[in-house]
Amino acid sequence: MMVNCYCFKETLLYLFMGLTNNNNHFLYFLTTDVAEVFITYMQLSYVVSSQIITIFIYCHIFVFLSTGLYVFEYMYFKMILLVLILF
Repeated sequence: MMVNCYCFKETLLYLFMGLTNNNNHFLYFLTTDVAEVFITYMQLSYVVSSQIITIFIYCHIFVFLSTGLYVFEYMYFKMILLVLILF
């Protein structure tokens, strides 16, 4: 997942920085070291991939456990899952 996120690093950076299509905004870094840009892209890829994997794991745990739950337990567990995903 992290490799896949790293392949789309410019798009992720664009989305997280909230850049608009104005000509005043450019998508580049002003740095003094080449490693700073690489480390920034790696950290961005790590954060995004860890969030995606966490949501994926929670959803699979929910699907696995949901067949053995009563209806009220299912609704309660579903509400907790939605709160975890949203926050």
